[in-house]
Parts: sequence; C-alpha cells; structure tokens
Amino acid sequence: MIDGLRLLLDGALASHWLLLVIVGLAAVDALLPVVPSEALIIAAGVGAAAGSQDLLAVVVAASVGAFVGEVASYVLGRGFGSVVRGRLQPGTPRAELFARMQQTLTTSGGLILLTARYIPAGRTVAALAAGAIRFPTSRYLAYSALGATMSAAYVALLGFLGGAAFAGDPLVALLVSLSVGTTIGGVVGLVRKRRASRVDPAPVRARPQLRTVVPAVPASEGWEVLSVGRRADALVPAGAVGTRLGAVS
Repeated sequence: MIDGLRLLLDGALASHWLLLVIVGLAAVDALLPVVPSEALIIAAGVGAAAGSQDLLAVVVAASVGAFVGEVASYVLGRGFGSVVRGRLQPGTPRAELFARMQQTLTTSGGLILLTARYIPAGRTVAALAAGAIRFPTSRYLAYSALGATMSAAYVALLGFLGGAAFAGDPLVALLVSLSVGTTIGGVVGLVRKRRASRVDPAPVRARPQLRTVVPAVPASEGWEVLSVGRRADALVPAGAVGTRLGAVS
C-alpha cells in the first residue's frame, strides 16, 4: 500500500496540471479557509526538489492564486462588510479577530495584512476587514501582492527543503514538511492565544456621589431650603434668597 501511495504521489507531482490546480485551490483557500492549499504547495515544493516541477513556477502559481482570492475577499468586504460583521456571533474567536483587524488597520496601517496570513483564517478576515473599513485599494493591492508572494515562497520552500533532505523518498519528505509547517502554525496560534488571553486591568470604579440630606424644617420657624447644584441643600432664613437676587440684579 505504501508503494502504491509513492507511485500515486510521483505521478501527481509530475503532472502538468499541478500548477493550475495550485492556482485554483490557493484562490479558494483565500476565500474559504476551510480549504487548505498549503499541503498541495508543500507537495509541489517536494516535487521541485525531485526535479518534477520548477520551484519558481510553484511560487508564482501559489502567489497568483492567493492574490486573486484575497482581492475577491477585499471586494466582498467593501460591498458586504456590514453584513459579514452582523453574521459574526459576538464573543466568538472570528468576531474578536475581525474587530481586532479593523482596529489595527485603522491605527497601524497595512502591516497586519502581511502578518495576519500566518494566523489560521487570518488573511481572509483581514481582507474582509480591510474592505469593510474602505482601506485604500492601491495600498491593499500592494500589501496583498507582497504578502501572497512571501507566504507562497515560505510554504514552497518548506516542501523543497524537505524534498532535498529526503530525496530518496518523496512520501517521507512530504510528511516531514507537513509536520514542520503544522508545528510552526501551531506555535504561532498558541502565541496569539496567549496574548489574547491576557487579562486587562480592572476598570477604576467611579466614586459614588454624596448628597447631604437636610431635615425638613417647618415654615413657621422662618427657614426655607435652598438647593445648591446636585450635591447638597442649604438651610437659609426665609426671604434671604429673594433679597440676595435683588441685590445682584
């Protein structure tokens, strides 16, 4: 059975359609993060190490597919950003990530568009958030093109290095490269969760407002209650208020 898997893998890596499949799957992956394209790109990198594919062509195919998918997500964010935000259930990780992306894009610019792609579902949420806040299109395209190229080169190189290290067995090279990529992604996700779980300092409670309570005084004693702002009342002789106002006028 293992030998059959090796033969199947060798045939797939040598296929002329592999690059087109990478473009399509990478584009879909940028729109729907549940469709992983990294495994196929790593496999193509293993094929490049074996001489079945060209490493530069693999990087270009993965970059083009990712760029197309990210631009599509950005366009969806511009047109339906409020709808997407409304469909995210408050308190869920994706809702919190969406809000954090919007805030970061507003305050820090587009650097998050480069780093978010290394977080699970990060580049999709970042693209939608960028569209929802009307992030400048020219800047988004530049960041997306650079980020797509960087991530494609990183994933393809994982496969290429694994294929070079285990040149005699592409199946082992693929498994090792996938394990390394999964480990790196897990570490990044763990660091992100640890940062997000930091407890914010407790808010300072507002001091209660005090009000002086003046006991009621019968009118026959010649006194009346004068309200002073919102904090206290004062007890003054009857007629003193009118006399004071007349003097001021």
